[in-house]
Amino acid sequence: MTEQPLPHFFLYGEPSQVADPDFLHVEDLATRSRPGNWRIAPHKHSDLNHLLLIAEGGGTIQYEAESFPFTAPALLAVPARCVHGFTWTTESKGHVLTVAEVQLSQVLATYPELAALFAMPSCIALDADDAAEIDRAMGRIDRELSWAGLGQAAALHAGLLAVLVLAARRLQRAADPPEGTARQRALLARYRELVEQRYRLREPLSTIARMLGVSETSLREACAVTGQSPTAIRDQRAMLEAQRLLAFSALSVAQVGESVGLADPAYFSRFFTRHFGISPAQWRADLKQRKRGGALAEVQG
Repeated sequence: MTEQPLPHFFLYGEPSQVADPDFLHVEDLATRSRPGNWRIAPHKHSDLNHLLLIAEGGGTIQYEAESFPFTAPALLAVPARCVHGFTWTTESKGHVLTVAEVQLSQVLATYPELAALFAMPSCIALDADDAAEIDRAMGRIDRELSWAGLGQAAALHAGLLAVLVLAARRLQRAADPPEGTARQRALLARYRELVEQRYRLREPLSTIARMLGVSETSLREACAVTGQSPTAIRDQRAMLEAQRLLAFSALSVAQVGESVGLADPAYFSRFFTRHFGISPAQWRADLKQRKRGGALAEVQG
């Protein structure tokens, strides 16, 4: 059976369009969740990033092909182009902040220490004080968006920075603080951006280092703060895309491999198996089986 194409929205439920570079939006969690019986179906946005503050309730998150439960208070980070969906506990409460990729990229270029917040999708546990502080900061953005007063653009920029700093600090407390210098962290952020654009090309490290204007050694040292080599970071991104295509497209396994820069089907299968312990064909079959099991449980329930 051919799988349906993954929905691609502007804001959830709205036709896809290119976001204004300075697009910033805050709304109540219930606005789009309550009409859908507290379910947001899996979808993605090409140029919008989300921070969802869940102050009360909880639910189940789907990031790419993986799902896991969580309870409030929590902050959910959803980078642009990440497949995501949610099933909330009825009458969960919170806010959804959405920022355009262009605006966020400009902020992160100025403040690269905040880049970890959107390096990957995440669920950040909060305490009550954290949640209340972020809720107030998002509320100020929401109120500022409701009128057009003197200095609105400056106020919105300041409000966005406040939310990002609060969120990034909480993320840092939740994980071991990254090592390395500010210069290395900035280089790592630039490398990740280049990987996003060019991972399918599988270029030599020397080519990538030259494009970034640094030595291969400097690039390796910057990536080492993550515990990974530059090649491992690139391959991790390719395998994420392979999982996405296996889960949400009707492409054959060979076509998926070609789409992520691994055109030899046998090599792609070995490469995928080395990362995940099973072949791409088996991974897709297992996922379909889990989906059928979940659908059956929903009908029986």
